[in-house]
Amino acid sequence: MGTDSPSVPVTVADALPNLRTGRLARGDDLTNNRPAMHLLAQRRAYRRKHFASLVRGRLRGQYDPQHRALSRRIAGARASARELWDLVAQRPVWRVIQSVRSAPATRAGQRPTAGSGPPVGALELDQVVIGPAGVFVVQTVYRPTQDVTADAARDAARRTQEILGRATRVPITVQALIVFVRSDQPRVVGPRDDVEVLTTDELVPWLESRRPMLTERELEIVHLAARDRRTWVS
Repeated sequence: MGTDSPSVPVTVADALPNLRTGRLARGDDLTNNRPAMHLLAQRRAYRRKHFASLVRGRLRGQYDPQHRALSRRIAGARASARELWDLVAQRPVWRVIQSVRSAPATRAGQRPTAGSGPPVGALELDQVVIGPAGVFVVQTVYRPTQDVTADAARDAARRTQEILGRATRVPITVQALIVFVRSDQPRVVGPRDDVEVLTTDELVPWLESRRPMLTERELEIVHLAARDRRTWVS
């Protein structure tokens, strides 16, 4: 990374042989995504399914814990999005893709095959951040009411690295970030190797302080792959 080595594809077309390198259809271009779009869809579906019980609970002053958890996740994703918009406005070389969702994968991160292990759920990322310092996946935590571990964030980074590496053949390392919103004392329980824990106020300064890892060509190739919906569903 960071040098034009022979192992890095020479052209975008060479790097992305299975993807369109021209203009993407609107439905395939993930740069059109709004913050927390995947979570908003989940909350709408939950409201439709449990509308009567949600109304009864509110009349009694009792709030549905799953609905509230979704609302907290939405608030967290929106807060980190605002911080990242400021970064992109000041330094356009940084790219941010909101609300990325992948197809389910096997435990090894590959498509299911006969005899393989049971598939894990779809990968859901609040943000994918791509810049000179590399690739980062953001998991936001809004005023946590229970212990937070680094396991999900670490797994998200690993799977993202597999997906983008397979799509681009650019040797990237994806870093997991857990960003605490409205919490002055972020705390993660258990091992947090390879996972950075930050507050929203720390997010942009931390990203800007990282040393460059990608060349302009590598950055462009990775961004083109990451913004294409088909990268995440193939």
